[in-house]
Formats: sequence, C-alpha cells, structure tokens
Amino acid sequence: MSLIASGKPTKRAPDAGESARFTSIFLASSFFCSQAESTPAHLRVTQTVGLHLTYIMKMPKYIFLDNWVYSLLTDAENERRLSAFLHHQGYTILTTSLSFVELYNPNWENAGDKDRMNRTAHFLSKNLSVIVDPEKVWKAEIKLYPNPVSSLPIELDLESISDNLRSLTLLSFLKGDNLFIQQGKNIEQWREQYDRTKATWFDDVENIIEHACQTGYLKRNKKGKFIELQQLKEIFLFSLDFRLAEADKIDTLLSKLVEKAKSGEMAQLTSIRLSSLCFWYSYVNIDQANRMKRNESDIGDFYHISLLPYCSAFTTDGSMYRMLKRINEPIKSTNCEVITHQKLDKILSKY
Repeated sequence: MSLIASGKPTKRAPDAGESARFTSIFLASSFFCSQAESTPAHLRVTQTVGLHLTYIMKMPKYIFLDNWVYSLLTDAENERRLSAFLHHQGYTILTTSLSFVELYNPNWENAGDKDRMNRTAHFLSKNLSVIVDPEKVWKAEIKLYPNPVSSLPIELDLESISDNLRSLTLLSFLKGDNLFIQQGKNIEQWREQYDRTKATWFDDVENIIEHACQTGYLKRNKKGKFIELQQLKEIFLFSLDFRLAEADKIDTLLSKLVEKAKSGEMAQLTSIRLSSLCFWYSYVNIDQANRMKRNESDIGDFYHISLLPYCSAFTTDGSMYRMLKRINEPIKSTNCEVITHQKLDKILSKY
C-alpha cells in the first residue's frame, strides 16, 4: 500500500519473506552503494542556489507550488510577480488533487473574491498547469523499475479546458458543485477523509516501524534506540519502495536492480524512493541536534515531495527543506531548485 491509498496510509511494509529474499535485497542494496564513482553525487542544498542535481531526463519544466505559495495570491501584486516569474522561467505548475483538498474552504460562501481558493482557481487558469496523481507515478515507476519514468502520467492538463471555462470549472469543483459530486469528486468528503488519515498518521508510523523491527528490517537496543542503521537502511527502504508492488513480483524487481548494478550504472532518484527517504530521515534516522517537529500533515508533505525528481523547481516550508538537506545518497542526480519562503521573496522582488 502507498502512503495514501484509499484514504488510509500503509500500516505495515510488505513482507519480503524468506532468507533468499534477504540475500537478494543485500545484493540489490549494493546498487545504491555503488563505488562506480569515488565520490557519490550527493543531494546538495544551499539557501542561495537551492537543491542542485543533474538532469535524468528531458521533460517540461515543472514547478510544484506548496499551499503557502497560494496564500500569497490574495495580494494582487504577489500574483502578478509570481506569474511573471513562471513565464520568464518557462515553468508549468505541477499540482495534485491533495493540493486542492488542502485549499478547500468550507466557508467559501462568506469568503469573498480575495479568498485563497478563488484566487488560486483564477491563477491556475491563467498559467500552464497540470494535475498529477503521485500514486500513479509510483505505480508507473514500479513497472519500469529501477528507472524513473520518462514522462509523467497526467490526470488533467488545464489547457484542455477552454480559456473562458477554466477558472469557473476549477471553482465549481472547489465549491463542491453537484456536477462533480455526481462524478464521485466530492471535495468536502475528500477533505474529511484526509483529516481522518492525518489523525491516524502517527499511529501508522509506529505500526510501520514496529513491523520493520519484527521482520528484522530495523533493530532497536534495550533502550529503544535504533541501531545498525547503516547496515539496515537499504533493506528498510526497499520494504517501503515495494509497497505498491505485487508480492510475487518483488524478486523480479530485485533481480533487475542487481543486473543494473553489475553494469556499473548508478541508480536514479525516483519518486517512490524519495517518499521512502522522507520517512527514513523524519522518523528513523533522526537528526538529534536539530529535531524536526512531527506533524500529522507530514504524510501530505511526503506525498508531494515525492514529485521532486521530476521538477525543475519545488517550493517547500522550512522543516521539509531541512529534511531534504540531510538526504545524501549515492545516486545519479536530477536537477531541482528547492525554494523556501525566504528565497521566493527574493525571487519575486525582481519581477
């Protein structure tokens, strides 16, 4: 199961099973610890230049906008500057149905024209925008494992809606119009479902970790502290990576990874691997000197951050930015600039 699937996050990693499977995982893990280069291509993040990696593939220049960015749109000057920035860079906005759920305002009737929901619908209708389902990206990656996809499966390209109907269509959806409810797209129900998912997220995190300890993917000492993290890291990450894979196909996926490792080619960062790394650095290998505050909305952040390997730019808050800075993997890199609130302010001041 995925982090978000049918409204409920996964409560356990899939069983990898017998000792033969563990052997395969150890062999495959060598791919992620390849010595093909003397120094691995790390994820490098700085406040001034963002997160810089080299391109895996050519695709549209996507930018993901976190919901704090949409809050800026209630100011007309911010909207103008943001649009100018997007046009100048040639960006296409990448968004998800979860982004709309987070934008949903049940009191929209009393909110007025400057409500964030209204302004976002107008903004997206005037800029190149596509809607993507991260879970479908993960499933597509499983089919191509261990490679990333060459193009994202698009749920909806807003350009497919005529200009004069685009904003109205988005607003109708965000306001829970009966036309959408009849199609099974009830945003109020989706919001309630997401709230329930967040409410149980910390319990689900503990369930995932407990199951990993029971199966040997993680180990704790008598004081409850995780031990042997370096040795067990890839096994645990694989158990998360394969949450959407059919159980009888996992050995085949691992064999593909081993074959690619033998070729000396470095692994490429995928969406599903990044979502697993988010879990690892947030809840397992915790930075004790700079502990990130746990938040039930982490599940939504991981869901969105998983799209970063396919983006040219990605906006995020400070805590997720600090978590991304800790990711230091021996993988072939992708190119994405991570933009915090402070950095976006500097960027927009130029437009």
